[in-house]
Parts: sequence; structure tokens; C-alpha cells
Amino acid sequence: MDAAALSRVALQAAAAGNLRLLKSGEAGGPAGRRGRPVGRNALHFASAKGHIDICRFLIEDGDGPGLDVNSRSAEGDTPVFIATTEGHLPVLRYLLDRGGDPAMPDARGVTPLHRAAKNGPCDAVRLLLNKGVPVEPLANRWTPLHFAITGRQFQALKILLDHGADAGADVNSTTPYGQTALTHAVDACLPDFEKLNEIGADPNYHGEEQRKIPIMLAAAWGPRKLVEILFSWTKPIPSLPDWNVDAIIRTMKVKAKGAVSVELEEHLCTSKSKGREAFRNGDYLAATFFYGQAISIDPLDATLFANRSVCFLRLEEGESALMDAQRCRMMRPRWAKAWYRQGAALSLLKGGHASYGKL
Repeated sequence: MDAAALSRVALQAAAAGNLRLLKSGEAGGPAGRRGRPVGRNALHFASAKGHIDICRFLIEDGDGPGLDVNSRSAEGDTPVFIATTEGHLPVLRYLLDRGGDPAMPDARGVTPLHRAAKNGPCDAVRLLLNKGVPVEPLANRWTPLHFAITGRQFQALKILLDHGADAGADVNSTTPYGQTALTHAVDACLPDFEKLNEIGADPNYHGEEQRKIPIMLAAAWGPRKLVEILFSWTKPIPSLPDWNVDAIIRTMKVKAKGAVSVELEEHLCTSKSKGREAFRNGDYLAATFFYGQAISIDPLDATLFANRSVCFLRLEEGESALMDAQRCRMMRPRWAKAWYRQGAALSLLKGGHASYGKL
């Protein structure tokens, strides 16, 4: 059996949790475990599947020198990053105890804390923070706060805020597409968003594109309680001369109703455009956010689900990629791209290396 075949056996054994096979000569020994025909070594695969016994063998107990606990995949992912992404807390603890770097980013600048904030579990967020990682690392101007909000991880948001997620960073900083943490939180009606104000989030900030401020968004689409909270923080707006909660809600709902079809069409076009732009720039998290906005307006457009699916594939979020691909296939069962997306997602979930494709 050639070296590439031995490496494949070792990687498959690590992914399957087959310690007996991994120890045998059939897996090629230490050289086989280091082989990377798909960009990852055996430790990456074991971390992804949560096999702590395999991780321990590869680092400590194997014949010959163990694998580097901070080894990087072709995408720059470390075992710590992968275990965090997949939510395998026991493996994460073990890797950190063995010297895994809790703050090492991937090739896109995304750190384990970003992934924990977006995906959970919350114990992973706490564990990483307790290891002293920076609370506000930036990935293309996206902070863990932004990740927690877009992932609707309410508890992760609370943990970050309790740890002082403004430490050394501007809480009013915008993503490349003009959103602040506060406008994200108001849009999503997140609980505990008031803590953003406590650490200096500006409710009067229009953003880089002179968007509506949070109270205007809340009055048009959100619950009254949200408007009441924001009212006490917000400076009077010249375009809303009747400055009280009832008048603001009444005015914004009338404006929204009168222009709903035009606004929605413009919002749909803008979301699609920004999704494509984010994808071209390699900002796949932002792309999923904008395609999600577009889907909320036009949930029958199969192309939007196909596009968001490939974004999830680039983020290695197989379950989400598969769900979108299946929705796309149900709407357009004869569309080859829908089946291709589903196959790529299934390949990723099985531990393979998906051919991600383009939009």
C-alpha cells in the first residue's frame, strides 16, 4: 500500500474512533497520521469527531513523536479551533491542557472564540475566556459579539458582555457592511441587549450609510417594550417632531406600511448584492447573514438557499449547508446545482473534503 493510501487509512481510523486500526501497521504508523491528502492530519479528524481517546493517543501515547497540538490544516484550522467549532467540550479541554493555543485564528482571522460565540456551547465560551483570550479579536471587522448576535446565541452574548466585551475595542464599530452590535441586536430583538448600552453602545449612531437608528427599526417592526427601552436612551430626531413612544410607533408603522413593497424590494436587492459582495470578499459569515435577510423576504427563491448553502460549506457548517441544500432541492428537484450542494454537504458531514463550488 502506498503512502497516500496509508494516510487515508489513518485519517479514516481517526475519524471513526478506531484506535485499534490506528495503532496497527495498516495505518502507516506516525507517517500515516501526519499525511494530509485532504488538508488535515489525524488529530484534526479526531478533534472534529470528538474522539478524546484518539486525540490522547496521537499526542501522547503513539509510537514516535506525537502530533503537534497546534498543527494547522490547509485552511489554517487548529485542533482547538475544530473542536470548538464542532462543540466537543471534553476534547477542547484536553487540547488546551496539552498546550493548545486558545486564541490562534484560522486563515480568515476567525478565532476559536468567534466560533464558540456563534455555535455554542456556552461552556466553550467560558472556557476560552477563562484561558485569557482577547474578548474582542477582530475577523474582517467582525467581533465575537457580532458572531453571537448573528448566530442568535443569547447566552453567549450575555457571557461576553459579562466579561466586558468592550475591553480594548469600540463597541460601536461596524462590520464591513455597516451594522453595529446594537443594530444587530435590535433587529433580532435579542434579550439582554440593554447591556450593550451599559458598555457604551450608541443608540443614536446612524452607521456609515446613514441607516435608521435603532429606535426607528424597533418602532417599525419590533415590540413596544423595545421602543420604550430605546426611547430613554435616544436623542430626539428632527424628522419625528412628536417625540413620544406612541407617536414614534405610529409614524414609523405608517411609513413602513406605505412603502412596504418598495422598501422590501429594495431591501431584497440590497441583501442579494451584499451577499454576493461578501462572498467574493471571502466574508462567508456576512454572506450567510445577507442571504438570510433575502430569504426572509423571498422564501421561495431556491437560488438564495443554494447560495447560502455554499457559504455554510465554506464555513464548514455541514448541518446548515445540508438543510439549505435540501430546501433548494425540494423547490427545484431537477436543478443539478441543488443536488450538487446536497452532495457537498453530505461529504463534509462524513468527514470528507467538500468541493465547495461557486455561487
